[in-house]
Amino acid sequence: MAQLVEFQNTSCYATSKDEANFIYKEIFEDGCYDVSNLPEAPFVIDAGANIGMFSLYMKHKFPRSKIIAFEPAPETYGLLRRNLELHNLADVEALPLGLASTASTEKLTYFPNLPGNSTLKPEEKQQLYEMAVERNGREAANKRFDGAQKLDVKLERLSNILNSHPSFTQIDFLKIDVEGAELEVLRGLDDSHWGLVRNIVLETWDASGVRDEIENLLRAKGFTIKCEEAGWAKGFYMISASRGI
Repeated sequence: MAQLVEFQNTSCYATSKDEANFIYKEIFEDGCYDVSNLPEAPFVIDAGANIGMFSLYMKHKFPRSKIIAFEPAPETYGLLRRNLELHNLADVEALPLGLASTASTEKLTYFPNLPGNSTLKPEEKQQLYEMAVERNGREAANKRFDGAQKLDVKLERLSNILNSHPSFTQIDFLKIDVEGAELEVLRGLDDSHWGLVRNIVLETWDASGVRDEIENLLRAKGFTIKCEEAGWAKGFYMISASRGI
C-alpha cells in the first residue's frame, strides 16, 4: 500500500519507505546523477524512472527542464504519475514502457516489497538475494524479495520514441537505472541520435557482465568515461559519460 514519505527537500508516494529513503539519499544527498555541463533548460531521458525521484530532483534543480520518464511496472508507473501530479510538475511526460534494443513484450519480475529491484533479468536478483541473506539473514531477505510476480510489460526502442518528439535539438542527459538491461537501452539508439547525446549516467552491476561492453560502446561513440564503484554494495558501478558541447 502506498504511503506519503516526507524528505528534507521533497515528498513522494511509495510502497516501500525504506527503498524510497535509499533512493532519496542516493540522488538528493549523494548526488549520484550530478553532471556539471547542463544548460538551464535541459532535455532529459529518465530510463527506469521508478516512482519519479530522479525526475523530481531534476525539476528541483532545473525548473525549465523537459523530461521523458519511462517506467514499465504498472504499480510503480501509477506512483510515478501520482508523484508528478503531487508536485504539479510541467514538461514531464511519463510513459508506461521499458527501453530495449527491439520493441517487444517481455516478462518483468516485479518485487512488490522492493519494486526498485524489479527486473527483466531475474537470474541476477537471485545473486542479490543471496547477498542479502549473507548480510541480513534469510528472514530479512525473504521479507524484501518474497511475493515476486511475473508481469507482461511493453518495451520500445528509445530512438522510436525520440522520432515522435522532433522538437528537441540535443539530449542533454540520459539517465539509466534499469536493473541489468543498461546495454539494451543503449542499443536502442540509432546513429542519428547518438550524436545528440551529451551526458549519460548509468548504474550497472558486474553480475550483469556488460560493464566492459558498455564502456567500449560509449568510447566508440566519442564519450569520455568515468567509472566508480558505488558505495552501497560491492560490484555496483556508476558510469558517467560526457562529451564537450
